[in-house]
Amino acid sequence: MVIVDLNRKNALQAFNEIQRVVKAAKSWKIATRIEITVLDGMIQLIGNGFVKHLEAATTGSCKLVVPLIHWYELIKMSQDKVLKIVITPGEAMIGRVTVNVVTTFFETDRILRSIPLAANPKTLDYLKLEYQGYTPEELEFNQVVSKIEEAKREFDECVASAAYILSPLRISKKELMKMVLQRLKEKEKIDFEI
Repeated sequence: MVIVDLNRKNALQAFNEIQRVVKAAKSWKIATRIEITVLDGMIQLIGNGFVKHLEAATTGSCKLVVPLIHWYELIKMSQDKVLKIVITPGEAMIGRVTVNVVTTFFETDRILRSIPLAANPKTLDYLKLEYQGYTPEELEFNQVVSKIEEAKREFDECVASAAYILSPLRISKKELMKMVLQRLKEKEKIDFEI
């Protein structure tokens, strides 16, 4: 169990800023999720297009993933000056309201790092994740494994489509794949091997 005491005014201000970023990116949906990492003396709020740090009194370290809109509403409805958040396996409680959440308590640092992504991540943003030193546990916890696989399929489909169009010029899919990967390596400074 981890307990977090958080200044409501600061939390509300941070969530209002987050709401503006998410609405500007047109990704404010009921399914939009936020990752909250509780560290010693602070919490870190991470989502597509934002990373926020808030000072807080904490009793331990953990990570939880919650729907952004629900968390925002809980903070907005609270009347307390200091929000007391109690995090236990599978749930978080603010005041008398308990919410089911994905939680992880740190026994090792295998999933400690968060994965910051752009507000509207593109195929390339997901492709790069596999080559940036994240552990499989971090990728799985941050729920990007399926997005990475989808990005690989999209990359392959794009190259296949371009190769089909370029076939009258006798450029094969294999040659085109090699050219595209070389260009991505130069431009992104990542050694892609797809």
